Amino acid sequence: MGTSSSKDVQGKPVVLIVGGGYAGVFVAKLLDKNGDFNVVIIDRKNYFLHNIGLLRGCAVEGWEARCTVPYTKVLKYGSIVQGEVESIAEDGKSITVHGYDKPIKCDYMVVCTGSSYAFPCKVAEADKKNVAAKYQALRKSVKEAKSVCVVGGGAVGIELSGEIAYHFPDTQVTLVHSGETLLSSTDHSAKFKQAALTSLQSFKNMKVLLGQKVKNESLDKKALQAGATTFIEGHQTLETTKGNKMEADVTFFCIGTKVNNRSFAKTLTIDAQGRLEVNEFLQVKGLERAFSIGDCASIEGKMGYFAKFQAQNVAKNIHAMEKKKKLTPYKKAEPAMILPTGPKGGCSEIKGLVLGNFLTRNIKSADLFCSVYWGELNQKVNKPQEEATEQRMKKSQLSLEAAMGMTAEEIKAIQEKGLGSEKKVKFIAMCRTKRTES
Repeated sequence: MGTSSSKDVQGKPVVLIVGGGYAGVFVAKLLDKNGDFNVVIIDRKNYFLHNIGLLRGCAVEGWEARCTVPYTKVLKYGSIVQGEVESIAEDGKSITVHGYDKPIKCDYMVVCTGSSYAFPCKVAEADKKNVAAKYQALRKSVKEAKSVCVVGGGAVGIELSGEIAYHFPDTQVTLVHSGETLLSSTDHSAKFKQAALTSLQSFKNMKVLLGQKVKNESLDKKALQAGATTFIEGHQTLETTKGNKMEADVTFFCIGTKVNNRSFAKTLTIDAQGRLEVNEFLQVKGLERAFSIGDCASIEGKMGYFAKFQAQNVAKNIHAMEKKKKLTPYKKAEPAMILPTGPKGGCSEIKGLVLGNFLTRNIKSADLFCSVYWGELNQKVNKPQEEATEQRMKKSQLSLEAAMGMTAEEIKAIQEKGLGSEKKVKFIAMCRTKRTES
């Protein structure tokens, strides 16, 4: 599959974007904006996967359709190529693609291959039309389950637990986490971690077990063998290392990501985690015209929020290189997390300020940024259920304006995670003012 615009960008410097996830789309749009470059995105899928919103697909019929966005309108001048990248050249100037006779050459490359996280957090289907069936089957299993166990208390485990507990109030949900707090592997504040726990414990059908693991011998080992899915269907009695026993008809394992490095692991320099090593300008180690951002690069936290700032830096540096100007070092973004636990709850931490259900719901929980990313890819939200969501979001915006004195533009900036702007400072100041007044 290939899509492109009518404007002739032949003769312009070719920028090859390897991977069409959050990081790839962000940097591609910035470089494509004025037609200064011949931008080519290559991805194995024929759609953009908005995996930030996918977990609700475990419970809500048709939700996955909101998270699979066509690539067809994302670029004004460049092109999209569907293909499997087999390898990236050692000099960073070309790639080999499965089914192509010759390497694809470029003037600049941005490697954004991302990471893999097992279904249902992400889905590996190359064709959009095959996604729905996977979620339909999973929803049936979850709906019929009397009890569900979620192993892992990071962001994914917390969000998944909250979605199931909210949508299936008669289902007992148990979350088991080895850390003494939720989000124990992150740098977030103790207050935020406690807020996440409190949010989950607000569900009457939710139980959280901390500081313990599910014993390996109590699992269906066949289902957990290499290459198998990370959820198990079928009734089991599970036991933890502290002797707690629980019943589970469906068991989910939310215990980590894997860097998508098959295309460069043997040709480029990687770190101990398998990520591409980059310098302060986000250039791949030893290469001048190859950059890397997102989950596959050896930089800060792995969230779409960070990818936007990284993309801005890389786009700025590629423009600078064309003009033979000095490059700008990347300045790490402030840590932030917006953590929904179902459509009406959750908590957030933005620059040290912990926010509760109301703001989290209005910023993210209700829609999970689905409408934002359809807009990011220049697509109209045209499904009836998505139009209804847009109406709810408009009402939420009015409520937030009334409560915080924010404008619609400021709310949109927060929803799009534009937290590096002056709006962030104003937003936090308003929050603190309201908190003091109350």
